[in-house]
Amino acid sequence: MKTFITILTVTLACLSSQLTIAQESNEPKKKLPVYGAVNVGYGNTFLRGVLGEKETLNDNRGYGRNDGFSFSTFYYYAPKSFSGLGIGTGIKGFVARPNQGGDNETYSYNYYSVGIGIKDFFVTKKFNEGFSFKANVGYGPGTERMKYGKTNTYVFQNANGFSYSGGLGYAIPFKNSKWALNIDIDYEYSSKNAYVTGNTYPLKYINHHVSLNLGIIF
Repeated sequence: MKTFITILTVTLACLSSQLTIAQESNEPKKKLPVYGAVNVGYGNTFLRGVLGEKETLNDNRGYGRNDGFSFSTFYYYAPKSFSGLGIGTGIKGFVARPNQGGDNETYSYNYYSVGIGIKDFFVTKKFNEGFSFKANVGYGPGTERMKYGKTNTYVFQNANGFSYSGGLGYAIPFKNSKWALNIDIDYEYSSKNAYVTGNTYPLKYINHHVSLNLGIIF
């Protein structure tokens, strides 16, 4: 995991360095084929395995679904010669709304991952215009927390593992600008090893996530 994060850090540092050099140069500025993409959205997480069994019990005790807010920030390298394809790196996450259950208890769940991905504007062949397909793979932590209000105690379930996601989107470019308004529908699959309070050995669980996102490409 350390090597994975180190590679991503170096990649982002190189992109940042290139942008700084281009901005400070006295020569005629050339637009680098690097695009940023920032999205926020709303979605729901569906848990399987150990967490899925726990979720079923929580539902019977009055808890709601694990809906909440998603976010992502990616940078893509997309020269014209790639014909609408961008290759990049970034971070993606989800924060569920805490919801109340019986007996004065509160349940919450969140996760994020750092990864690499592609975004392909396969119809127009122009990055940040028209329909697109994207795919990402990342690695990161997830945390489930249960608070028992009467005793003011907590039970944590911390996990680490890989996430794989794909999505379809549409970008509407602003006139005479590199910027565009972007809408995405994402699906994500995660498989993680969870460390539960009171358990010596990790437990594997799986979750699926679906979200609708709105953002900008610049």
